[in-house]
Amino acid sequence: MSRRIAWAAFVVCSAALAVAGPKGTVPRATVERYTVHRVREGVGVGVVLLSREQVRKTFVSDLDRCCVVAEVALYPAKDKALEVSLNDFALRVGGSDTATKPASAKLVATSLQRKAGSGRDITVSPSVGVGYESAGYDPVTGGRTAGGMTRSAGVMVGVGGSGPKAGSTDKDRAAIEIELSEKGLPEGSTSAPVSGYVYFPLVSRKKGAPLQMEYILNGNRVVLNLPQ
Repeated sequence: MSRRIAWAAFVVCSAALAVAGPKGTVPRATVERYTVHRVREGVGVGVVLLSREQVRKTFVSDLDRCCVVAEVALYPAKDKALEVSLNDFALRVGGSDTATKPASAKLVATSLQRKAGSGRDITVSPSVGVGYESAGYDPVTGGRTAGGMTRSAGVMVGVGGSGPKAGSTDKDRAAIEIELSEKGLPEGSTSAPVSGYVYFPLVSRKKGAPLQMEYILNGNRVVLNLPQ
């Protein structure tokens, strides 16, 4: 199935997805099952950084164009509720003083809609020009030149297509937002483990520069070094 057909099918099914089942992903049995994990104050944090290929396989939306995607799992301390908020996470390039906060599903969907709408097709087609040349004086021969019809040939370059781009309509934006919301890390109070995807805007970094995800727990910073 082509990506275009898959996208069309996803847009059609998005309304059903909005009311189907719990959000997020299924947490692994224990936080130790995540290669990158930390335990602080009895709270476990596990992270998986998705490669661009994994992002393409996991999402119908073109997230690899705008975001770094991480699957995050949280394990509350025994017999204690944990308040889950995207605002407690940040992505930092190692050694940098600035960090990037996660983007909401709505913000990412709007960004992808704009990117899709800004792309324009270039078309090239042959053109023929027809004009009229009046009679005149030829300075080389000293005689008169005859007027009449003239023709010229060339190419015409056009921008734009016959319809909206895939992903550029309001219906597309709503479908993207639904997909990201359904797969995103659930927010709110929980006493059981939860997991889901967190979407960070692409950050500028030199090749090979390490990435760190930070999680604020009770005012303390928990740093998780992500694999290259």
